[in-house]
Amino acid sequence: MKLKLLILIFISCSFGAILPQPADTMQTFKLRLLNSLYNNLEYPTTAFNDLKKTWVVTDPVFVREIFNKFVVKSALRVNGAKPTIDDLQEKSKDIYLGNVFIDLRKRYYDDEIELLRFFKESSYGRRDSTDFFFDPITDFVYLREVVGPELYQELKKQFYALNDLTKTFYDSKYAYNFNIYLHLLEPELMFWSLTTKGRNKYLASLIGRWGNDHIPIPGWYYPNYVTGLKVTYIDSLINNRAYNSYVGEIGFGLPARQPDLGFEPDDVGRRMFYTGAGFYIKVIGSPLGYIYRPIKDIELKLQGFFTLSQLKSSDIGLSYLTKFYSTRNYITFFAKYPNIFDIRDAGTIYAGAGYSAFDVKYYALIPGITKLVDINGGGAGFKHVLNTEAGIEGEGGLLNYKFAAMLNHNFSDADGYLGVNFYFMLTNTIGLDFRFHTGYRFGNTGTPFYRSDNYVVFSPVFRINY
Repeated sequence: MKLKLLILIFISCSFGAILPQPADTMQTFKLRLLNSLYNNLEYPTTAFNDLKKTWVVTDPVFVREIFNKFVVKSALRVNGAKPTIDDLQEKSKDIYLGNVFIDLRKRYYDDEIELLRFFKESSYGRRDSTDFFFDPITDFVYLREVVGPELYQELKKQFYALNDLTKTFYDSKYAYNFNIYLHLLEPELMFWSLTTKGRNKYLASLIGRWGNDHIPIPGWYYPNYVTGLKVTYIDSLINNRAYNSYVGEIGFGLPARQPDLGFEPDDVGRRMFYTGAGFYIKVIGSPLGYIYRPIKDIELKLQGFFTLSQLKSSDIGLSYLTKFYSTRNYITFFAKYPNIFDIRDAGTIYAGAGYSAFDVKYYALIPGITKLVDINGGGAGFKHVLNTEAGIEGEGGLLNYKFAAMLNHNFSDADGYLGVNFYFMLTNTIGLDFRFHTGYRFGNTGTPFYRSDNYVVFSPVFRINY
């Protein structure tokens, strides 16, 4: 068959030299014959596509490098035609934002790459569709010529860095490195991960949590330091942070003391005391999409701390008559819309609102009496707080950051706090978390003693991946 095809090409070319033909028609005819000959030289293995090795490149720097090779060689096509300069500039924006990844597939009978195609992240679930970012490349000889032999070998061996520092891709499977996140207020140590055949991901981490910005008693002003376990579920591994992830945290409280910073003018020592062991729980997810698809991105958070026991007077560590406050229970329900507006390289704007409730116990410690005396007789009840927050957050190769402004109004005491939170990390390795809340009050009464006029909390941040 192939011999006949060669003879046919020879005869066609010979007659083409004798008979007058339009140049364009003859050229098209020759190209079709040559393409048919080339395709017949390779053993067809379409029936083995499901057994071929496939993998995905998501690292934005590596994707840029490959994209640049194609641009320099004018090797990109859209529906068989060269893209215009305007098309390239428009598509380059998605490349720069890290919204494009590369799908690759090896041949069945050797290690050569038989398919390379650019995909937008939004097309990830439709990998067999024709909605490609550019036309796929199905010729390994041509691919090697475009990207160069060195880069081609890196693609074959899959030896390259990836953008998510805790995520790597090998063949059709996904693996996670371990991650240490050093943060005074919310440290994490990821120690276990599992990937299912459906590319769903489970992660487990040891955590610490200190304070609640929505009460607000942030950071070290809260008398309980939570230690516990965090489990994260991601229902599809994709490039950027997904909204289709779910987080569950459980833990228990340990006694914690407010540090003496020395710059607070109204500093009179601790405002809150630890008075018993408690249970902590937190759940974050986006389940509304199962009910109504247009609101699938809204993220819901439920967080609570509940004290289960009470210390004796001798456990407080004071030997004199005194009175003090203690927050023993709180609950927060918060809804966040994470992507209201995209400011391209600057990040995305988000907003949220919620409700919190917390109690404040007023105790008397009387030497010689074993049990703490509840001065309010248990009738103080809960304080009710309206929470609002808006901010901007961005992620990039050099800088990750988040800036948020919040208002927490306490209806029970007719007061509240205006706060700003600023967080940044350089190269996702070192950074700072700074939080400042200042109080306001309606009426002539002063700030309750259990409150501070201002809350200042900060922590250096370090991330280690191994």
